[in-house]
Amino acid sequence: MASNVDFNRLAEKLLGYDYAYLITVDAENRPHPVPVMPTLDGKIVRIGALGGRRSRANLARSSEVTVMWPPPVPGGYTVIVDGTAEVSDAGELAAVAISATRAVLIWVATPESPGETPCYSDCVDLKLTAQEA
Repeated sequence: MASNVDFNRLAEKLLGYDYAYLITVDAENRPHPVPVMPTLDGKIVRIGALGGRRSRANLARSSEVTVMWPPPVPGGYTVIVDGTAEVSDAGELAAVAISATRAVLIWVATPESPGETPCYSDCVDLKLTAQEA
């Protein structure tokens, strides 16, 4: 499946974000977040040396993942990327390459600044426009 993510905009939005959480799902469908330091390499989100046994077991079961960068400053946007992970076969030094399928920015607004939605949040989808696709 071809990605509709605008990787240039994603790269711009990730400036200043130092760490993220890789979120995998266990056999009981419970999320398992672990802190990581991903990098964007063109159209691939890369995570090196993923040491967690549970994360590796979850990735062996399902390659669907989410990477979430919390805002670097209070009140900033959270960056969320969904995608499909490919794990290198290196045991505790396994690296992960994620092909992004969706990227969004989320900001929890106040009732005084609701943005464009009635639920008082602001969500920006970082996807290519029809002309760019």
